Amino acid sequence: MPTTLHAKTRPNGVRVLLVDDFAEWRAKVRALVDHLAHIVGEACDGLEAVEKVIKLRPDIVILDLGMPRMNGIDAARRIRQESCSTAIVFLTENTDNDIKQEALCVGHAYVLKRDAHAQLLPAIKSAQAVAASDRE
Repeated sequence: MPTTLHAKTRPNGVRVLLVDDFAEWRAKVRALVDHLAHIVGEACDGLEAVEKVIKLRPDIVILDLGMPRMNGIDAARRIRQESCSTAIVFLTENTDNDIKQEALCVGHAYVLKRDAHAQLLPAIKSAQAVAASDRE
């Protein structure tokens, strides 16, 4: 299991949990968002994601859909039960529109991995704004 990684806290940086079953992909996402966010931890499956959300209380979870032990949509539902103020950004290869609509019922944004370079940061900023307004 990946351990919690601590980075320097950035002023006004959002606290992000990265969740994907491929360590190489988590490293790519980390490189994309590192200047914007404080990565508080990583998880390699949905069940571990739920556990880490309870423990770490991130502002945003970047969550894959297809993972072992618990898929991303089921994990998002559990995360919503545990921490309704945590924003969820799905980052996936899944292009099925029905799956996308189901994911967006529990998450704030849906980004395809192939579009991550262009769309992930705007999705994070948008999800952060929506989650902040949900807390008010």
